[in-house]
Amino acid sequence: MDNQMRLNITIRVWLAAFIVGVFISTPWSPSLPITITTAIVATIFIWGGVIIEPILKRIGASVSAPKQTSKSAIDDKAYKLAVLLEMMDEDEREDFKHQLKNDLISGGDSESLSLDALITEKRKRK
Repeated sequence: MDNQMRLNITIRVWLAAFIVGVFISTPWSPSLPITITTAIVATIFIWGGVIIEPILKRIGASVSAPKQTSKSAIDDKAYKLAVLLEMMDEDEREDFKHQLKNDLISGGDSESLSLDALITEKRKRK
């Protein structure tokens, strides 16, 4: 959520709070203090992340979710892997399969078998 969207939502919350507080108010039950309190709480929830995030960054904590890999980056890696596999002969494919199997069995997340490392290794063999 960007700041412009937060601002629009905040304005709408405050307008609704004043309208409800003024028009629904009765002499026996004033609703303006309740709606103002609700608007303050809503504003804190809306803008809280903008205020708290820099503070948490200063102390070293992270509040943002891990970034997702974009679809184009995934497609690019899949293309590179397909080209690499086409360039390999049968022995190299078998070595790759065994390497991948050993890494998966050992509980790794296949980071040790990065695509760039495999391409570099293939170029060294030529």
